[in-house]
Amino acid sequence: MTETISNNEKSFNILNKLILNGFYDGNISPNRIELNRKYGLFNSGGNHRIVGILNSENKFELGFDFKSPMNILSKIVIGIGIVFSIVSLTYGNWFLPIPFFIVPFLIMFIDFKLKKKKEINLLTSKFLELYKSEYETE
Repeated sequence: MTETISNNEKSFNILNKLILNGFYDGNISPNRIELNRKYGLFNSGGNHRIVGILNSENKFELGFDFKSPMNILSKIVIGIGIVFSIVSLTYGNWFLPIPFFIVPFLIMFIDFKLKKKKEINLLTSKFLELYKSEYETE
């Protein structure tokens, strides 16, 4: 199940407060959200971003992906790994693709899925915390 944020004025106010309070850095537009979490003292946000795209139900579906240079690099590395595995398998090296492609790919994939869950949970918990403090005290 994908996490969603409704597209209304209250949600935009909460997202703006998340950016203004220094928890996140990014862009908010009427049909797309891009947020990078700020880390520590130097605010270096890592290689990931949270992307929300407006769906037909007027809600932002939250997704997670790499930032621009890392996104392209990961696709190139996966492509090279697939070609390397196919060439190795055609030459009869059945063991070579396992340590050089399959294991690193699985590690990267599992790490990406765990970070996706963690970052989206952090965003939704901060969002709900600010929403409750802002609108449920009235």
